[in-house]
Amino acid sequence: MSSGTSASSGRRRRRLLPLVVGLSVLAPLTVGWHWSRLGWVDEHLGYPKRPSGYAEIVDTFGQPCSKATHAIQLSWLASDNDVMYHPRVHRKLAGEGTAMVTDQGGKSTNLDNDVFGHIQNAHVQSYLRSGIWGYACRYIRDTTVWSTHAWGIAMDVSASWEPYGSPTSSVNYHHAPIWQDHRWYWGLAFNDPMHFQYADHY
Repeated sequence: MSSGTSASSGRRRRRLLPLVVGLSVLAPLTVGWHWSRLGWVDEHLGYPKRPSGYAEIVDTFGQPCSKATHAIQLSWLASDNDVMYHPRVHRKLAGEGTAMVTDQGGKSTNLDNDVFGHIQNAHVQSYLRSGIWGYACRYIRDTTVWSTHAWGIAMDVSASWEPYGSPTSSVNYHHAPIWQDHRWYWGLAFNDPMHFQYADHY
């Protein structure tokens, strides 16, 4: 091989290097949208029956504000401000280890593996926006009735975009069917489009 050919080949390799490096960085991000390509499956393990009313909520999830109500921590990124939120939820709704989720001693794959995995695979993660909250030991606003947040069985998602009292949804409707397919009740029915709860008639 002549020195001219060798030099030309070296220049081509140098030109290709930034492209190769760029692809190596972007590939995991692209595949990240497709959890199924990384071994994810909707495990559907350990789902409790969705309770109806106060008595069934207590029978299924115990007393509000107990240790189990905030035993599991999620890590969900808001697409609009790149803040990683860490809402806590009941141990019966998340925290069982899978190929994609670290085992936290939970009893279910519902939220962190199944709901979140479907959101990734459906390419609607961009509609998880700022204000992502879970457990809070509190009453329903302006009452002395326990909120479903006090059991760790409620999530507020895109709270900055979906105001309480709104009869319509501007963001969460993109992924609400995923929640509903996994036994969650959407608060849009009572003008609270940010709110999803694992209970009804309450």
